[in-house]
Amino acid sequence: MTVEALWDTGDMEKAPTYSAASEKGDACAARAGAAEHAGGARCSGGEARRAARIGAKGMLRAVDARAKIGLLVAYSVALFCTGNLLGLGVATALLAAVAFVGGVPVARLLREGAFAYPIVGFLLVYNVAASGWLAGIAVALRLLLLVWASLLLMALSTPAELSEGLRRLFSPLGRLGLPVRDFATSLSIALRFMPLLSEELRAVRAAQASRGAAFEDAGLVRRLRAYGGLMVPVLVGLFRRADRLAAAMEARCYGASGEPTSLVERRFSAGDGAVLLVGVAACVAFALVP
Repeated sequence: MTVEALWDTGDMEKAPTYSAASEKGDACAARAGAAEHAGGARCSGGEARRAARIGAKGMLRAVDARAKIGLLVAYSVALFCTGNLLGLGVATALLAAVAFVGGVPVARLLREGAFAYPIVGFLLVYNVAASGWLAGIAVALRLLLLVWASLLLMALSTPAELSEGLRRLFSPLGRLGLPVRDFATSLSIALRFMPLLSEELRAVRAAQASRGAAFEDAGLVRRLRAYGGLMVPVLVGLFRRADRLAAAMEARCYGASGEPTSLVERRFSAGDGAVLLVGVAACVAFALVP
């Protein structure tokens, strides 16, 4: 199986075991890759639907990954520079506009960010008790926007694109002997981990609900116990996927000596630079909202 296929959120609901069906899917993927290399690849119906779900047909899909990463960094810094709810409201509207232009449904971002909502709720209650409503809402909204922005980046880029973009961004540090390739791969996997965690949580929750777990129609204590019971199977599932990813990387000789290459060498174009400049200007604008 390919490394990217192991972390594909479209396959989250499938059983995480090897089977004849998975081998057949790998063979199909291999044939599709060969056809694409020949210049005539076509996506199957399932692949096209999955590409549509992740916003592959949006206007921002073709922007260089380095520009997208730079915009995420600028957006994150601007979130912590703005000190009022008006600026955070503008930041929320900006993120929704980018999702619309990129063809990513806002409902999908809200759904896949579910793993962060318990943490956000705890921070909201704590900061409201310590500093008041305005401070609590600001802290919670900052964290939510960071999560949604990261998920949006993942929806508009593939793990391979992010890894290559990070490697190129940090390539000057490689001259100092730093493991740039390992750092780029680790960071791209960490970004991919967020939608993966959300999908795993939903799958386990649905499985336990079908077995009688009380997530909706029950008292508060019983519902908390039901949600607490999700942690162990979710962690087990994530560790299983991590083992599969490690095995796939080892089988493909990850870490072997030599400079990694890419099938398609992408150059940073003037259009990518324009998108980056406009995005950074928008981030500076909402950071300076009085």
